[in-house]
Amino acid sequence: MRALLLFDGLGGNNDHLITALRVLRGRPENAAFFHAVYRALDDAVDYLGPDAVPGGLPLEKWLDGVEPPALDSTAAGVCVHVHQLCQLQPTVRDTADGVVAALGHSIGLQAAVVAGLRPRRPDEFLALAATSLKLVVVSLVRAHRIAPDLGVAPGLAAGYRAVRGGAPGPMASVTGMRRDELVGLLTGSVSLGLVNAPTAHVLSGTTSDLLALRATHASAFERPGVGWAFLPHTIPFHSPALASVPERVRADLDFVGPVPAPDRLELPVYATDGPRNLQHADDLVDEYLRQVFVRPIDWEPAARHAVTDAAVDRVLDCGPGAGARRFTRECLRTDDRVVRFESFRQTRRAG
Repeated sequence: MRALLLFDGLGGNNDHLITALRVLRGRPENAAFFHAVYRALDDAVDYLGPDAVPGGLPLEKWLDGVEPPALDSTAAGVCVHVHQLCQLQPTVRDTADGVVAALGHSIGLQAAVVAGLRPRRPDEFLALAATSLKLVVVSLVRAHRIAPDLGVAPGLAAGYRAVRGGAPGPMASVTGMRRDELVGLLTGSVSLGLVNAPTAHVLSGTTSDLLALRATHASAFERPGVGWAFLPHTIPFHSPALASVPERVRADLDFVGPVPAPDRLELPVYATDGPRNLQHADDLVDEYLRQVFVRPIDWEPAARHAVTDAAVDRVLDCGPGAGARRFTRECLRTDDRVVRFESFRQTRRAG
């Protein structure tokens, strides 16, 4: 069978990330990996400085039992990437021999790149994982500082909380509405950041503009069958507001370390902003930065192209959330190809 590795993004639920990482950290075979992770995180925080990362990223303490604060997008993104990297460690018997390609949803793209490089020696993998983690940390911190959400008008926030509860933020999920109708409502800094399925979208912008959009078009967003939910994100991913992130992070690459060139990819890794194989890209760092922070995602053509181009009949879901799997299932629902979905973790344990 021909399998595609599928990596989720931040999704809408960060509550279980620390618990999942504690399970992985508790396995003896992962000790060297987590030691390398802690060292890379310490190096990144030292490099960025205390003002850039208030409170640091004390993942080791969190995994030792100290309860973390609510995870912002920087901490959640780090945890997602660590979780995904841990599953990609080389093993004596690799039960993923049938893997022929990789695809990552939003920040999951970077894990897909690591999977496509297929480092086989433990030392080679740990070096690549440290570089990849530093890139993710630095880019998330820069994005957070480039597009800070400066708060909202008290009346708008209070009105939303009174009706819906929960906290508003710079990204909102809209379901039950077609893309063309949704785009026709957009104003201000709000952009269509992700088209996850035909009627599942995510908007990016300032919290104020998102709240104003919802209030202005309340009749459209509150009608039966349409859902609006703010995501627990503190960064407006896939937004023109983050257009300067790639250039800013370029200045950090001496710290990040050498990133392999696209011709080092042993497996196809597919883009999410168009039907492209990154083996033919110019630069993997630029692709990660632009696809995760600046460019919108159009998941249906991306998923269909990956499955068709790689002749896939099995999708191995690497998580940690279920969003990418759910969107991919929906986008492939009318496809003639029969594709089976399985958990990558369960598949590897079976070997």
